[in-house]
Amino acid sequence: MSDPDVPAAPAPAAQDDAPRALVFSDADGAKKWAHALPLTNLALVCETVEGQLKALSAAAFPARERATIAEVLRDLIAHLHTELARRYAGKGQPAVDRELEAAEHAIALWQGLWEQYSACLKPLLEGDPELAGVKAKILQRGAYVGKQLILVHGLARRSVPKTVWHELHAYFRLAEMLECAVTSVSDNLMPDAVGISCYSTYSHALLLGLADPCAMSVKQIELTDRWLAMWARKVFPYARQRETEGTILIVDLDGGMGAALVATAPANGSESLRFGYPGKLATSVRGRLKRLQTGSNPAELQLGHDCSAEQCTTLLGYLDSRWYMPARRAPEGPAGPVELCAGGLSAAHFRVSGRSFGRKDPGKPMSFGEVQQLHAAPPVEDYDRGRDEAEHEWPWERWQGVVGGREAVVTRDSDARHRWSLDQLATARVGGRLRVGYVSRVALDAPEALGLTLRVWSGMPKALALRPLSAAGSEDAPLPALLLEETADDKASLLLPARTFNPSRVLRSIDPPERRFRLVRLLQRGADFERVAFEETA
Repeated sequence: MSDPDVPAAPAPAAQDDAPRALVFSDADGAKKWAHALPLTNLALVCETVEGQLKALSAAAFPARERATIAEVLRDLIAHLHTELARRYAGKGQPAVDRELEAAEHAIALWQGLWEQYSACLKPLLEGDPELAGVKAKILQRGAYVGKQLILVHGLARRSVPKTVWHELHAYFRLAEMLECAVTSVSDNLMPDAVGISCYSTYSHALLLGLADPCAMSVKQIELTDRWLAMWARKVFPYARQRETEGTILIVDLDGGMGAALVATAPANGSESLRFGYPGKLATSVRGRLKRLQTGSNPAELQLGHDCSAEQCTTLLGYLDSRWYMPARRAPEGPAGPVELCAGGLSAAHFRVSGRSFGRKDPGKPMSFGEVQQLHAAPPVEDYDRGRDEAEHEWPWERWQGVVGGREAVVTRDSDARHRWSLDQLATARVGGRLRVGYVSRVALDAPEALGLTLRVWSGMPKALALRPLSAAGSEDAPLPALLLEETADDKASLLLPARTFNPSRVLRSIDPPERRFRLVRLLQRGADFERVAFEETA
């Protein structure tokens, strides 16, 4: 048998489910082993750590020693998660094998660590004297791991399982029972946090879930997690209702969901309900929004040095709507078939116009090759050379859902052909009617159940081929574009390929009658498009 105090090399990847031997016997041995791990092979290290977590769960340790070992492994797992997140965070869905593997490793590592803290709960309830001075820290650490699992699922574009919420609620309930929910603790993994305790970490998890990470970019998720370390203590989950004129945050400790916002609390709530009042949080968020609008920079407002005022303004406005305004109602009506197509402006242009985009300016002379081809074969009226390729590259996908005036909610039970990402342009067809919008939420609800939310524009799309108006002899390629007609809700706008907008740039239509559009203002920058306000000129 190896000396437990000597760091052991990572075991090779397991070929079966046979349990591995634990390579350390105490916290000092675990620390030496963790520091000796070669982190060059991330997948191998993750499998090794997961194996040791399983072996640790099966081993008999005093609760205090197990908690100390878990603290050592928490630092290691936090580092591994940072590396894993580079591979899976925010990727399009359905994910490819490398992304799936990284996400699964991240979830397995935090879940395995959570089991170590959960193993300490029974001794805590039984009054283990060795745990008397660290009960608040153990419960806060357990709540922290639960918060991390919510973060991981959001970064992986997955809905949080009910089991995670059940476990997280159990930690807070136990903190209440042991009267340590408000006891201050320290946490080296939250260096900028203010007033760390069981309740603040639990509220952090609730507010992070309420923000709906599946509808946020990776940068927005990271910023929200960082800001909540400072702000989460502003919301306390009370067991009794208090008088308030604002929105109420409600959570059911017996339920498998996170928190919800309501205008009024239920008259006869159960004993498992907890009530939070986000008024102070809203004041903090709105105060920063106001100061950003008057010229303050994010660093002055403790928002960070790595985010612009525009990014912070957008995110703070979104968080205010999620944390203080009850969610708007989803589109109503019976679910039916909805066909979706992705692929950027070229795909949307093809679906709206019915022709592949390969437009040539009729005012320009034909090339020598085009003249020869014209003489070699008689012209076929309305022939679309690229149609078959376009149909293959941008097929319609069949989904089920409801398309409302401004929003569509759809699901698909099998693998999608397209990869779906936030802010991606999408064309929807319902009963022969075409709508254009962008993806505002992506969530994998089950291994083979993908859900999307689309924000759709009210204007009817019209396909255009545009060319920049420039000096004579310019060879600028034509651009696919969509003109969204003016409606009661929106002014007319143009959808253009990414990186097309330039203030006062003029684009002219190729097809007669010629129209000229001066680009005035960038309304929205998506992942593969730009929505632009324009003025039509003579």
